[in-house]
Parts: sequence; structure tokens; C-alpha cells
Amino acid sequence: MANFLTLLGAGVEAGAEAGQAGGGWLGIIVIYGGFLGLLWFIMIRPQKKRQKAVMDMQSSIKVGDSVLTTGGLFGRVVDVVNNTLIVEFGTNKSVRVPILKDAVASVREPELTIVRETEEIDK
Repeated sequence: MANFLTLLGAGVEAGAEAGQAGGGWLGIIVIYGGFLGLLWFIMIRPQKKRQKAVMDMQSSIKVGDSVLTTGGLFGRVVDVVNNTLIVEFGTNKSVRVPILKDAVASVREPELTIVRETEEIDK
């Protein structure tokens, strides 16, 4: 990084000696502008795409969907009121909890199959 800055400084000094006082600064502005553009494409744009996908998922929740909350609980949506969902948790039908749509991490069914790993013992 220090070498890069010394090269830029040498370019500014050479431009000043040649009578181009503002020529070096234009190069620096272009480099910083390119750097900021690259940062936008690498960091900000993908985050906005993920945020839009989450907002679309949360706005498409309807009655009967199985949802996973940000707290890790699975439940079934029984009613939608504005920005609030009434979610039924567990097999007991009387446990209904209102949650915000923002608290839904995904719309999916829980994985309830039991996977048993078998160890092979070398004899």
C-alpha cells in the first residue's frame, strides 16, 4: 500500500513539474471512485439482493404455511393481521403466539425424520 501511495505521489510531482498542476489529482479521484464502485458491487449490492429476497418471502406468508422463527421454533400460521402473524406451536392446538413478520427466518417444514448413523466395527 505504501508503494502504491509513493507511486501516486511521484505522479503528482511529475505532473507538477511538467506544468500540469491538476493532472495528478484527477488520477487519484478516478482510482478512489473505481475503488468505491468495486466495494459497492462486492458488498452492498449482494446485501440488498438478499434483503429483497427476505422481504419478498415475509410478505408472501399466508395462512397454513409452516414457518421457522428467528428463535428456532417451527410453527404453523393460523392468521395474518397486518404485520403480525398468529402462529400455532407444537401439537397442542391451544398454543397460539402472535409474532411479527420480521421474526420469520424461513418458510419451510421441519425435518422430522430420524437418521441413525451406523458404525462399522472392523473385526
